[in-house]
Amino acid sequence: MKFAWSIPCLLFWPFVACSSVSAQFAEVPLAVQTLIQQADPRASAEYCGVVSTSKFDYYLFLLQRKELAGIVLVRQQPGTAPVIADADTSLFPFRNDSEGSVEPAVQCALQVLLRKRNLARTSRPSQPASSLEPDTSAVGREIDRVIYPISGFRLRSNSTREILRLLRTGPTVAVNPGTAPPGSIIVSPTQFSPYGPIYLGHAGIVGSDGSIYSADARYGGARTRNFSLTGWRRQFSGANGSYAFVLHAPSARNAQRFQPANTWLNIDPSPSVCYGISGS
Repeated sequence: MKFAWSIPCLLFWPFVACSSVSAQFAEVPLAVQTLIQQADPRASAEYCGVVSTSKFDYYLFLLQRKELAGIVLVRQQPGTAPVIADADTSLFPFRNDSEGSVEPAVQCALQVLLRKRNLARTSRPSQPASSLEPDTSAVGREIDRVIYPISGFRLRSNSTREILRLLRTGPTVAVNPGTAPPGSIIVSPTQFSPYGPIYLGHAGIVGSDGSIYSADARYGGARTRNFSLTGWRRQFSGANGSYAFVLHAPSARNAQRFQPANTWLNIDPSPSVCYGISGS
């Protein structure tokens, strides 16, 4: 998602205070530190700052664990215990349900924190360029790079929960994730509870060799062969659940439309394999 100011942000901005991205983890209240550390003990946490309103303080963190990266938003009301307000590979757009909703001004302020964080990291001569964009994860972007030239269909999201929604409602056929054929898009959405734990999700494409190609935070978000189908299900299915989908083949008359017939796109992320359409 490109950074941009919105009208709601300008209207409500005077009511929101935003910390500097240089804020240190030690400045975070102990209860918030404890929550984020216990929510995913295996992940490294980077504190990005706090957004304060008249009612709540929102603490923003980046989590990274091996190939996975994500954002965690912790909300605290003075005098109460902090809770995890949201967590995913990308928090933008936020959830639509009232329990997980965040005011537009807060969303804008969080974007500011992430943008400042990235600019600060890339400007340090001793630091390599950050692999994490404002959306944090590149899972949807890397899938789009493969499927859009063939199908005309884009996910346009790096949120695993949003990717799952789009695949469920888009031009797709659901398939068994345990036997998903090459070209299938597989997604395991981020799951969390208000007090943890956090299970970061992932999404990728099944290759012709049965391996899964997906964005890898260890390599700048580049598409990498980093799981077997069995390994993916072993890591994600128990906590996150795994879902797989095959895209409908595009109509020859209009690449933006999709046939309801049972021809599927045979998509393989490996550059050495030609793309084509196969029958069901």
